Amino acid sequence: MKYLYTAQDCPKCDTLKKKYKGEGVQFIERNADRIKQPDDEIDQEALVQASMQNMELPVEVDI
Repeated sequence: MKYLYTAQDCPKCDTLKKKYKGEGVQFIERNADRIKQPDDEIDQEALVQASMQNMELPVEVDI
C-alpha cells in the first residue's frame, strides 16, 4: 500500500494526488503533521523518508 503525507496549500502534494488519481494508483493520504510525532511504523518510515528528501512534501511511503 502507498501512503502519501501531505499538507494543505502544498502545490506539489496536489499535483501528485491528481496524477495518482488519474493513473488509478490507490493511496492513503495522511496529514504531514503526523511525521512530527510518529504514531506507528508507517509514520516512522515517513520521518526517515522526509529526512532523506530535506523534509520536503509530499512524502511517499510504500508498505
